[in-house]
Amino acid sequence: MARDGLLVREAGAQDLAGLHALRLAVFGDEQGVPVELIKDEHDATAVQLVAFWGTDLVGTGRLVRHGTAGVLGRIATRAGERGRGVGSAVLAGLERAARDRGLTEVELHAQVSAYGFYQRAGYTPVGERFVEAGIEHISMRKPVPVLRPAVDTDSAALIELIGGCFAEYPGCVLAVDAEEPWLRRPASAYAEVGGRLWVAELDGQVMACIGHKPRSGAASELKNLYVAKSARRAGLGSWLVDVVEQAARESGAPEIGLWSDTRFADAHRLYTRLGYRRTERVRELHDLSETSEYEFVRDL
Repeated sequence: MARDGLLVREAGAQDLAGLHALRLAVFGDEQGVPVELIKDEHDATAVQLVAFWGTDLVGTGRLVRHGTAGVLGRIATRAGERGRGVGSAVLAGLERAARDRGLTEVELHAQVSAYGFYQRAGYTPVGERFVEAGIEHISMRKPVPVLRPAVDTDSAALIELIGGCFAEYPGCVLAVDAEEPWLRRPASAYAEVGGRLWVAELDGQVMACIGHKPRSGAASELKNLYVAKSARRAGLGSWLVDVVEQAARESGAPEIGLWSDTRFADAHRLYTRLGYRRTERVRELHDLSETSEYEFVRDL
């Protein structure tokens, strides 16, 4: 991942000496943590990330798998580079690594001085404070989105999710039986047209969905992208769009298109950022919500 010139990636063998030196400088030299605690047996199997400005290694962190949870740690930013988003980018990269490995949550031992940083990133405290390596810490956790194919028994959760999104816009009405009967049997309805529907869960609760409808020899269609308000601003929408784009590529589609309510300005900004272009086409649905929709397309 690159953010304003910052590159975050998995460490290779050529990076190990540098990342261990950075850890030693931050935890050993600055904080007085014993050397034997800075590098341990988990390093051999952990996912290690490194962050670079150009050729300068400025940040690192690791993910250790523990059952269905990921334990984050050794997150360090070089002195002089703090406050520039390095730590946030490394943390986001570790969370994506946990998500991509199917883990359901991440946890960490936060130094109390960094409590606010992790809280702003969506972490919540667990238990009481404790002392580790002579520094006061607190355990914190965050659920990781889990993607799975939708099933018909997701009907009620999807109606709640989409109804909540509609309720954010005056005049938007979710009339399930009159206009969206597919929601009564969502997986079957998609399967009948050769499509696929996915849901993303956080702590076992459906917080987002997206669908893919292929068309033989023509553009695929991205459908029904909805993310609960409480789960936004965390990259979930971008991730789901990528899932559908990959399905479209596998189906051989030359491009992917979608229709979006003209009122959904936040979604339009997301699509534009992800490389979609708005066409000149607008369609009227003549439904209870008096919906007008813009068309967006992207070459694959």
